[in-house]
Amino acid sequence: MNVMRKVVEVSGYIYRTGLVSGIGGNVSARQGDEVIITPTMVPLGDVSLRNLVIVDLDGRVLRGKGPSSELELHLEIYRRRPDIGGIVHTHSPCARAFSMAGVRIMKMEGFRDLGTGHIPMVPYHPPGSTELAEACAEGMLKEKAVVLENHGTVCGGSDLDEALLLAEFVEESARTQFIASMLGMEK
Repeated sequence: MNVMRKVVEVSGYIYRTGLVSGIGGNVSARQGDEVIITPTMVPLGDVSLRNLVIVDLDGRVLRGKGPSSELELHLEIYRRRPDIGGIVHTHSPCARAFSMAGVRIMKMEGFRDLGTGHIPMVPYHPPGSTELAEACAEGMLKEKAVVLENHGTVCGGSDLDEALLLAEFVEESARTQFIASMLGMEK
């Protein structure tokens, strides 16, 4: 599938399934030395081929206008992780609640690329800041998914399909951990 169409498809999917709401979250894919990214201030359910933004790895806009406010975060990950071809940043409810409470999400069995232990939590930095971009990219040097404290999650994969699967898996893990804690699971 065309990479631009895939960005539109994944954006609409995470909006419809509640992994993002309003104008939250963003999606990107790397194609060679270019990055296709969702526009700023557009609900992901309204992303289309017409409003996608294409930038180079230095952030220069090649097509469109107004890339996501988290453009720098995406670019920093792509620069440091040449194996990452797609990124999904969500504000999914359960994972975001864990990030706000400062509780780490356990890596549940079922996704081989996550390993064991807990999904790393990146300390809080303001959304869209250089500090957040650098901290998130640093957190993802050896991981494909991180939780951003008081913010949401960032998942990267070899392509957008893998990044999306990870985003869904992180949210499912948070939901499962929450339900288990309500049933008396010990940490």
